[in-house]
Amino acid sequence: MKLVKNCIAIMVLSLFLGSIVAAEQASTKTKTTEIADFYGKLNISLQASDEGDDSFNELKSNASRVGVKGKYKLDTDYGLTAIYKLEWQVNVNDDSKDSLTARNQWVGIKGGFGEVTLGRSDTTLKVSQGMFDLFNDYEGDLKNLFIGENRVTDALTYKSPNFNNVKFLASYILSKDKDLSDPFSVGVQFGDTSLKNTDFFVSLAHDENMPGKNAIYKTTRLVGVYKIGNVRIGGILTESEITEGEFSGFSQNGYAANVSYKIGNVLTKVQYQEFAGADAISIGADYKLGKSTKVFVWYTDQEGLSFNEQTIKKASEGTYLAVGMEQKF
Repeated sequence: MKLVKNCIAIMVLSLFLGSIVAAEQASTKTKTTEIADFYGKLNISLQASDEGDDSFNELKSNASRVGVKGKYKLDTDYGLTAIYKLEWQVNVNDDSKDSLTARNQWVGIKGGFGEVTLGRSDTTLKVSQGMFDLFNDYEGDLKNLFIGENRVTDALTYKSPNFNNVKFLASYILSKDKDLSDPFSVGVQFGDTSLKNTDFFVSLAHDENMPGKNAIYKTTRLVGVYKIGNVRIGGILTESEITEGEFSGFSQNGYAANVSYKIGNVLTKVQYQEFAGADAISIGADYKLGKSTKVFVWYTDQEGLSFNEQTIKKASEGTYLAVGMEQKF
């Protein structure tokens, strides 16, 4: 961990020196070939949790993170660019000094063919939701009920260029178990995930041979989001089946729906999710204090998961109320 912290310090220093060099190049009208960005966010909330016999208050660090990403134009005749990303989750509420955990970390090449990366990445099925989840990183996060929210190591990931708002994606993962088939994840997207270039976003994705708790799964997910003025509505249909393990052939369906409405600097939102006999409903509001700053409040009521406890992590059951602040940089 000390090595990781030293690496971050070196990266910060490199970025500082890089900004000086870039400024000097701009002053002499010399075209730079490298762009690097140090970024992150702190999202911290005070949360009241009631899980039946256990009620408590806690400070939550909701996937706060720090990272560096960049691109470097290569000296070739093919218009290729080297790309990279190193990101860590910062657990500011952790009592130990080892408060960093790995997130997406990869290196790759980008060109007219699209981009290819190697390393630790979210699977295609996970990224297929785009910006659907209105309560991402909170108790109402889709990952607490749905199967398929995977970030994997040893991954080869491909993203195609945008063809008239259509993009193809694929992830191939090298299995660490020689007795298991390599997992893969494929998908297609139509529209803009941020809803800036189009008023809609649709995606279809599929996981195969994906390892889970005591089982191997295949999952298919359909996502749709549409914006009408200040109103945004979305829906997900998902199906997961155990393909290897004691309960091979057992499957479950689920869905999620949400709506948000922006009033000035306030974004109100509600989201409902159901899977395998469990459900969760979340309501909340974000108030924008600036381009990179917001405060928020939300409430989630979640029922426990009845899907076979031998094959999937049981979601917590209870009610949760939180108020907090997010600062991006």
